[in-house]
Amino acid sequence: MRAFALRTGPLLLLLLVLNSALACSSTGKGSGPKRGKPEPFVPLPDEGPETITYFLTRFDRSLLQWSGLKLAGSSPREQNELAALEASMTYRAQKRRDELLTELESGAPNNRRVAAAALGFTHDPTVLGPLSATLSDRDPEVVQKALLALGVLAHPDTPLGPLHSLLVNAPEPWTRNNAAFTLLALARAGCRTSEMAQTCRAGLGDSEAGVRAQCASALGAMADPEAAPQLAALLMDGQNLVALAAAMALANLGREHPEMKGTAARALSGALDGVQADRRQHFLGALRLLADENMGDDARPWREWAYKLP
Repeated sequence: MRAFALRTGPLLLLLLVLNSALACSSTGKGSGPKRGKPEPFVPLPDEGPETITYFLTRFDRSLLQWSGLKLAGSSPREQNELAALEASMTYRAQKRRDELLTELESGAPNNRRVAAAALGFTHDPTVLGPLSATLSDRDPEVVQKALLALGVLAHPDTPLGPLHSLLVNAPEPWTRNNAAFTLLALARAGCRTSEMAQTCRAGLGDSEAGVRAQCASALGAMADPEAAPQLAALLMDGQNLVALAAAMALANLGREHPEMKGTAARALSGALDGVQADRRQHFLGALRLLADENMGDDARPWREWAYKLP
């Protein structure tokens, strides 16, 4: 209410002046002004902080907007919008950190779900324990939001055992998708353990395209040589999203491990003539990245180059 009080303060003073003048003009000539004891000015109280429920309602709307920008935001304007939104969400979550932890532990079901997601945006390592403990919660949506938060947090000490279990065994597709999101975030943050790679390789056979694609991207970020055969097979996946992730993973694998360059090049060049035009263009892009040169759009020079590599 402070802003309202400041805006109306001059108006209140003007009304006080007008009322005083009217009182004086209503008295007869020769009668002195009647002066009463002035009323003390009492400012309106500051508006208190929004309730935690209202805060979580607003934060949930921000999460929806963030998810949309994260998935589809590709233009510079959208990327700037995403960065500004993330900065706002981080500031807001950090201010209410303690309340978010309380809601996660004992709040109403929907409050717990949003609080779990919001805690990731605090970027506070001390929330890793409570979020990890939430992965065994009975509410699948709480688990999904906790996985999202762990992905945003991307802390190197994130326990991988629960992630592996959820990725392999969770019946809900969104739980497995969010587990894969967390793994991809950890891979991009520098996690390179054998347990991590094994978990991601297990996700390449999932029935959900989002799981397969994110696990392929994670293995590419880790440049895991053992994943090469599975990634090569995914080049012919029924979903473009998966095939493109596998192609870029193979290209990165070949760049990071020179002894794997030939394997990656042969898989990519060999798939060129067996896919549709849109996918083929992405495979050519992966080959250019791998070779660090452009041999054109025809498959033959790419295959000749690939088979000369060890």
